[in-house]
Amino acid sequence: MNAMTRIDQNQHAEIDRVREALGAIAAAEPAVFWLYRDGADHWSVRREGSLQEDHFDSREAAIGFMRVEAARCSSCRLFILGLDGRVHEEALNWPAALLNGGADR
Repeated sequence: MNAMTRIDQNQHAEIDRVREALGAIAAAEPAVFWLYRDGADHWSVRREGSLQEDHFDSREAAIGFMRVEAARCSSCRLFILGLDGRVHEEALNWPAALLNGGADR
């Protein structure tokens, strides 16, 4: 069984609503985002490759911010620290070949 989970249809619809509200076309480059608790016990979101992270007092605020940022991207992968302590991976419009190391080629 694949350990990766995918964004369900409700989350796809939510991202589509964010894009519509922003008047955004998903034109930004593909991106990878991480959501985790930092050393100061705040929720943090970092776009892979960025030199800084954004901090939030609640997990919900961090997820909302991350979804807006993801809505601007043509495709994205999200790594989200769950309340159970596990990291959950979600993908939106991410090429299948990149998800499984190119096994689909």
